[in-house]
Amino acid sequence: MGLNATAEGKPTRYTYAVIVHSLFVIQILAVLCALAKPAYAYVDPGSGLLAFQVISTTFAGIIFLIRRNVRRLFGAKRSRPKSEKATMQ
Repeated sequence: MGLNATAEGKPTRYTYAVIVHSLFVIQILAVLCALAKPAYAYVDPGSGLLAFQVISTTFAGIIFLIRRNVRRLFGAKRSRPKSEKATMQ
């Protein structure tokens, strides 16, 4: 008996929904591939650099957010310089 089966061994509604959804996505992709047209356009080197910049900045932003959340999770806080501690007292 699988994870998504009833006691009688029949698939559940969830299993049918996943199958129907997967087939729908495959059909949409097939239609999009069938209707694809060639693009007669010039792509200069600046376009490639722009794509590289978008990908690299997205990656850097993701790393920054993960690092910040990990620091917050483990409670790592920056210590204040001695000059600030003296003025606060």
